[in-house]
Amino acid sequence: MGKRTQGKGGNQKIAVKKKSVIITCGDPAGCGPYICLEAIAHLYKRNINFILIADEYILSSIRKFKSIRKKISFIDAKTDNIRKLVKGEASKLSGLASLTYLKIACKLLKKGISKRLVTAPVSKEAIGLISPGFCGHTEFLAEFFKAESYAMMMFSKELKVVLLTRHVPLRDVPKMLDCQNINKTILLAKRFFDHNLNVKNPRIAVASFNPHAGKNTFLEKEEKIIVLALGKKNNNVFGPFAADTLFVKENIAKFDCIIALYHDQAMIPFKLLSLRHGVNITLGLPVIRTSPAHGVAYDLIAKGQKPFSSSMIQAVELSLKLHP
Repeated sequence: MGKRTQGKGGNQKIAVKKKSVIITCGDPAGCGPYICLEAIAHLYKRNINFILIADEYILSSIRKFKSIRKKISFIDAKTDNIRKLVKGEASKLSGLASLTYLKIACKLLKKGISKRLVTAPVSKEAIGLISPGFCGHTEFLAEFFKAESYAMMMFSKELKVVLLTRHVPLRDVPKMLDCQNINKTILLAKRFFDHNLNVKNPRIAVASFNPHAGKNTFLEKEEKIIVLALGKKNNNVFGPFAADTLFVKENIAKFDCIIALYHDQAMIPFKLLSLRHGVNITLGLPVIRTSPAHGVAYDLIAKGQKPFSSSMIQAVELSLKLHP
């Protein structure tokens, strides 16, 4: 197995196996420490080198850490004042730790230690206290790798949906609907299915923006832009379809992927169908990046309740299945 290492900055020597995956612990005040250890414990018997980045002080209070620590490559971030962390709430300290883990992971990815990154949930609020303007893993990683175009995909057996826009107010979404953004998102989805899943020419549906607006009826300005973007060049891409019926089971089954125009249009049906085993994937990066389809669960941690780890397990498993 991999050797345990310590220190900041990702300068450690790490044993690299045939398949290795870097895992960041997310917000140490949230569910991250628990679900990371649960996922590794579930999968560590496979021939995989797990590189876990966290604070040993936080993990040492969880019984499962003792049983797996010698079976993985562990990097102790040694976050300043981590002993003062209050679990179950956002703080500058939890934000600092979260961002430290992520930055160490990026250094390892850049060195080629692994081409797979699984990130436990972070709090945008907590990281924003020390890094104003932080929008999330997706944007941070896209900036780090200087990705020209990127997108967020929610992935499960039941549904695969790509978000055209992410964490923006609904009133701003129409301003971002143009032919270029639509076609970039479609291209990212097609490349993912082709390169990562070996699915050639996937069937893709595009949701409408306005209520009841579909392919042939109630076309408003936003839908007309979609029609123009699709044109005749996008083979096997269909729409726009009224979102209130596009996400019913029978219609989902007709397509390999759906393009949703805004956050809640994608996330509400996805979480209804796949909350406990859904995975978040960042498209457009030179590495595989996955994450569980839920947040930091401060409320559960504050009450001393155990969060479910099934989505984190799926995130690790999917990262290993996808072609980097």
